[in-house]
Amino acid sequence: MKKILSRITVALMILTLVAIVTCFYIGEFTYAYLLILVLFFVFAGMGQLYKLKNDEYMYKKLNNTSDYDQYTR
Repeated sequence: MKKILSRITVALMILTLVAIVTCFYIGEFTYAYLLILVLFFVFAGMGQLYKLKNDEYMYKKLNNTSDYDQYTR
């Protein structure tokens, strides 16, 4: 499932880049800049999700104390 979604995502990104180039070629600059803005929001959202996932991992890693560690201190 993850492999299929990644292929779909890559295909959509390539299609979006082709659409941006086409919009610049035919003179529709507004649509081209709008597509660039959409790509920016997608990448910013992905960055925030990865940051959140990393923060959750670090929180679990730092707060994972076992009973053995508490008794041997």
